[in-house]
Amino acid sequence: MVLTEYARTKLMDEPLHEKFETVQQVFSIVSVDDTGIFELPNSYFSKQYKLSDVNFLGVTIEEQAAIIRWFSKVLETVPCRFSYIVANEYVDEVEFKNQVLYPLANDELDNLRHAFNRVIADKLTDAKQGLYQSIYFTLTCKADDMKDARTTFSTMDTAIRTAFIEQATDGVSGSVMTEVGINERMQLLYNFTHIGLNTSFKFDFDEEVKYRRDWLNTISPGSLRFENEIFYMNGKVGKVIYIDDYPRVLEADIISKLSQVNCTSYISVNNEILPTEVLKKELQRKHMKVGLKIENEKSRNRNQHDYLADASATLLASNKKIEDFEREIEDEDQKYFNTTITMLFMADDLEQLQSIENKIITQASLKSIQFKPCFAMQREGINTSLGLGIQEFKHVCNMSSTSVAMFMPYKTQELNDEGGVYYGINQLSKNAIFADKKRLKNRNSLILGQSGSGKSVAAKLETICSYTVYTDDQFLMIDPNADYFEIAGIVGGTVISFDPQKQLFVNPLDVDFTDVEYSDLEGVIYEKADFIQTLISSCIRRDLSEDELPVLNKAIEKVYSENYSTRRQLNGLGNAESEFVIPKHMRSEMYYGNEKYTSLSREEQIRQYSPTLQDIYQCLVDMNDFHAEHVAKMMDTFVNGALSLFNHRTNVDLNSRFISFDLSQTQENMRVTAMVVMMEMVRNTIRKNGRDGKWTHVYIDEFHELLGIECVAKFVLKLWKEVRKMSGLMTGITQNMSDLMRSENDMNLAQIFSNTESFFLLSQSTQDKELLMKFLPGISTAMFAYVDNAASGTGLLKMGPVTVPFDMVIKKNSEIYKLVNTDAGVIRGA
Repeated sequence: MVLTEYARTKLMDEPLHEKFETVQQVFSIVSVDDTGIFELPNSYFSKQYKLSDVNFLGVTIEEQAAIIRWFSKVLETVPCRFSYIVANEYVDEVEFKNQVLYPLANDELDNLRHAFNRVIADKLTDAKQGLYQSIYFTLTCKADDMKDARTTFSTMDTAIRTAFIEQATDGVSGSVMTEVGINERMQLLYNFTHIGLNTSFKFDFDEEVKYRRDWLNTISPGSLRFENEIFYMNGKVGKVIYIDDYPRVLEADIISKLSQVNCTSYISVNNEILPTEVLKKELQRKHMKVGLKIENEKSRNRNQHDYLADASATLLASNKKIEDFEREIEDEDQKYFNTTITMLFMADDLEQLQSIENKIITQASLKSIQFKPCFAMQREGINTSLGLGIQEFKHVCNMSSTSVAMFMPYKTQELNDEGGVYYGINQLSKNAIFADKKRLKNRNSLILGQSGSGKSVAAKLETICSYTVYTDDQFLMIDPNADYFEIAGIVGGTVISFDPQKQLFVNPLDVDFTDVEYSDLEGVIYEKADFIQTLISSCIRRDLSEDELPVLNKAIEKVYSENYSTRRQLNGLGNAESEFVIPKHMRSEMYYGNEKYTSLSREEQIRQYSPTLQDIYQCLVDMNDFHAEHVAKMMDTFVNGALSLFNHRTNVDLNSRFISFDLSQTQENMRVTAMVVMMEMVRNTIRKNGRDGKWTHVYIDEFHELLGIECVAKFVLKLWKEVRKMSGLMTGITQNMSDLMRSENDMNLAQIFSNTESFFLLSQSTQDKELLMKFLPGISTAMFAYVDNAASGTGLLKMGPVTVPFDMVIKKNSEIYKLVNTDAGVIRGA
């Protein structure tokens, strides 16, 4: 029988083994290459890729339409046979632990890691039941040999990869196409053939070659038996079905709905390029055939003297359908494909298989889709469904690139940074969210949520998790309400209370002159002068005058210059004769080359010999100048008055990895001053850690309060802009956008948002949501539905270009919940 060119595109691939006799004959793979390329029968070769997910379900209808148009254009760039697969793959318990749970480090934080791992395990077990969804993309081409295939794939995949990346639209980032190597590709087949066996085996191609093992034996199942409509494998039962009837109007969430059925499954969209000329010829042939039937029917009617009768409605409808299709081909510049869609799914037994199939049929019927089993072709269905690049089963439908794109594989973006912090699960995919802010260009963050939204709990969860993950980093908490007191106790941190009764002191004039050359001294003095000016201004409630500033700066320069010179001499770095002499108040304690000094550690030198406010005050008094005496009187409150709390040498542990600045007991008259001092300490710590190659995490609770005080806001804004260069991460925590939008904060807010890449958004009022939509145009408007009066502990997480809806709710009986809960009336403790 002579086949038309069109009929040949519908032919199924011939299996490598005509008859199935052993388990090694299940896959039609001739050979494999160390680059991940499979050689298939009939000179076909295939290569597999993994696609990162795209936020499709969480955007507006208009944005979804744009993604569909983009995806259809991507498909048109593919010059060969291809398939894409949405796989719900089973991950055994051992693999699950390796992938998502935090490894123990045999240190004092393991109790917290255990507690977090229980939270993660409970959350994912409830949501995913051991299943993880991935998108695979397989290219299949003809080639002379493996070398020719490698060259062919290398040529074509660059353009396809670029097309996937360039999908980005407003609020939606592109899809990253990553090669699947030989080990990962073989592992996928091994995982399928060993479902439920809880094996921790890892395929290693080099090991297979080294020990001359037959890779086919390695990936083959232990037992396999086929029946007409099902198959049995290693005690499990499976089935492959295909779409037999398609709806007149396609909906873009078909695959998403089918993949929601909770089972191991592989939904495969297999496409064979259908040349336009071949399709036109086939339509012309069908048009002529139907036209001839219409004329024959009309002729028969005339012979029966029924001159008014036309051909049957069925024939006329078929003729119109063909004519419409021909016009569509002429009018629209699209590629066409012969498309076959299959679905492979697995179950523990026949009863469960029937239950799963009923759920699939129900979902399909809602989309006017009809499935049928691959009758007597289950083995061919497996080869077609697993992304091998084989089409041993075909039931084709002619589809344009736009129609194929309606079978959208994308659902939602994922955040899964290796070694990242746990942020709950993605509400759409149910996958765990792990994010690492250190990977962002700008690492600052805002946590926003109205009262009762779970904002404080979310902030504490991030803090504790970060503390256990980044074990070399330091954490500074600005804590107006003493919310972090218990956490500091759990991790052995330091709590600094600005309360004279507690006799805990920090010297805001502490300075580290280590590695500071004379040429750099001016910059150090300038920053200290800026701080001291701000400190005095915060007390007198005005800026210093043109007469006051020069004398204050002169005193500051003299004190710090002398201190710098003295400390260099005492470390044996300077000369005995210097431009500056040792101050009188220091002579009684040390002299040049004093072993008492040089034996001190770097931290001890800073604590014992940095200037204090007393030194600045005394220097002003010694000037014998009217304006200097006037400024000295202003400073008297820091030396002899109510604010002398800040005129002491530091006696708290500032090297602790966790420091909480407790402002809850700070007297109202010194609250602003305490904030200024606190921000200076934060700046000093960040700078010191940055020089030492150490990261610093700063959390500011009640963020709007600090921004509402002008002198404090200047410190915050400057740090917010500069902290990136010093390996710092700053996080502001506050309730409402409307708080940040107050008149005194208005200009500050724009600067904050322009230097922030991470947003943790919990439940928002309508007013606050509208403000956020204005300031964050990169988030699709549809995604804001997830913060519209959302349940406590749920919302949106924006991390750079990726935005995902999160669910961070934890069980109330968990140890972590007891530690972070802030609800009134609930006893807290861990």
